[in-house]
Amino acid sequence: MAFIQPRIVGSILHGAYGDYYEQAVCLKYFRLRHPHVRIKLFAAAANRLAELRVLDFSWADCFEMYTEITNHPVGEFLQFQAQDWELKKDVLSKLPPALVERIAPQSNRLPWRSLRSILPLQQQEQLGLSDEGRQMLPVVMNDNGISPEIFHRPTIGFLWRYRTRGGAIKANQTDPYELAAKYSRIFRRLIDSYGCHVLICGMKVPQTTENRRRIDAKYPEYGLDLPPESSTHLKGLSWALELEILSRCTLCVANPSGFSEALWIKRGSGVLLIDPSVHYLAKALRHRAPFFNLRRASSLFSVIASGREGACLAAIRAELSRVLRQSVNGSLQHARDLAS
Repeated sequence: MAFIQPRIVGSILHGAYGDYYEQAVCLKYFRLRHPHVRIKLFAAAANRLAELRVLDFSWADCFEMYTEITNHPVGEFLQFQAQDWELKKDVLSKLPPALVERIAPQSNRLPWRSLRSILPLQQQEQLGLSDEGRQMLPVVMNDNGISPEIFHRPTIGFLWRYRTRGGAIKANQTDPYELAAKYSRIFRRLIDSYGCHVLICGMKVPQTTENRRRIDAKYPEYGLDLPPESSTHLKGLSWALELEILSRCTLCVANPSGFSEALWIKRGSGVLLIDPSVHYLAKALRHRAPFFNLRRASSLFSVIASGREGACLAAIRAELSRVLRQSVNGSLQHARDLAS
C-alpha cells in the first residue's frame, strides 16, 4: 500500500489580538473539517505569541514565530489578510521572495467572510484554554478580586473601546468623558434595578512597561463611576483570559472592537453592541459581518439608537430581562425533568 504524504497547510496569524483570534477560529474549523490536513501556525509578533499561549492550539502541529517558517515543510498556505500593509512590512519583507509568493496571493482573504458560513460554533470548534490557561485563570480572577460566586448573581460584562484618530476604524465623534459618564449613569440604574455586578474591561488600567504591548495604549486610566461593591474594573492582565471571564457574564455590552467580535464568537450571541462609529457600521454592513445581528433591521436600529442614553438603557434592560427570564424558565424545566 502506497504511503500518502499528509497535506501540510501553514498560516501566519497577525494583527491585533482580535485578528489573531478570528483567524485561528477559521483555521481550527478548517482543520476539523479536513482531518487529513496538518496545520502549522506562525505568529507575526512575539508578544502576541506569548500572550496567546493560554489558548489551546493543540489542533495545530506548531505555533511558533514566523522566523521559523523555513524550518518547517509547508506544502501550501491558507493566509488571511495577506495584503495587510503591516504584515507586508513587518513579516513578508523579511522572508525569501519565493516563499512570499506562496504566502501572499493577490486575493485578500478576510476572516469575516469565512466566519459568516461557520457561526455559531459548536463547543468543539471553539478556541478553549490550554493547560497553562486553565491554571492561570483562577490566578487572574483572584488578582482582579473576582470570586466564582460572583456569577451566581446577574452580571454584566462591559467592554470599553474608544476609537482615536489614526486607527483602522475612524474615530468616535462623542467626547470620551461624556461617554463614560453616560455609561456610569446607565449601569447605576441597572445595578439599582437588578442588583447586578458589572465587570468593566478596557478602562482604569495604568500603562506600565509590563502591560504596554498587551493593552496597546487603548485603555484609559479613568473608569466608570460605579459603586465599588457592585463593580470591578479588570486590570488588563490577559487579553484571552479577560475574554474568558466576560464570556461567563449574564449579558455583555460592548463598544466595537476585535475583542467584542471574539466575545460574540465565544458566546454565540448575547453581546449588545453600543455606540459604534459610522465607519465601523458601514464596514460591517459592507462585508456582511456575522456579529451582533446587524443584518436584522431591529438589531441594527437598536445599535444606531444606542447613541441616545434612554434608548441604550432600554435596550440593555430589555435584553437582560429576557436572558434572566430564559434562565429561570430553563431552571424550572430542569427541575421538572429531574422530578419526572
